[in-house]
Amino acid sequence: MNKDNFLFVRIYRPLLLMGLVLLSAVTLQAAQVSAKVFSVSGTAEFAGPGSSSYAPLQKGQLLPVGSTVRTGDDGVAVLVTTPGSAVQVGNGSILKINELAFAQTGGAVTQRTAVLQLNTGVVSALIDPRTPKVTDFKIQTPQGAAAARGTFYAVLVYQGKTYVGVKEGHVAATSNQ
Repeated sequence: MNKDNFLFVRIYRPLLLMGLVLLSAVTLQAAQVSAKVFSVSGTAEFAGPGSSSYAPLQKGQLLPVGSTVRTGDDGVAVLVTTPGSAVQVGNGSILKINELAFAQTGGAVTQRTAVLQLNTGVVSALIDPRTPKVTDFKIQTPQGAAAARGTFYAVLVYQGKTYVGVKEGHVAATSNQ
């Protein structure tokens, strides 16, 4: 598989699905902030906060902060992390939800925060671009972090290296060194 096909299959193809998820997520009102499983295909599992025991991931399931999602070679999961933000966890990935926060006042979003830890694999993220000043969305990897305020981007950890691809908007990447 050449590099362009790899990027399309692993990173950019989810754009349409992520757009649909984002539109549905914007209408949600979150009383308690947990990620919600929008869709699952293939092998996808989760471990609750503080647990190392995995169980099958199911559509509609709520994942509290501290949960870990693991996908097999054939697995993909789409999670609504907060209203107005969603991620696609690609095949062969391990993703931990470290922090989620969302608040709105009078219909206006006043806070959208997500900190996700990608240990291996690929995650594509789509964040509502209309609220960049109140959005703090980060994907941490063993090598650093990629942060966005409103965009579509992807992070890949492959053979011990981190790659960041940006489809729209701007992403800041920082190194742990």
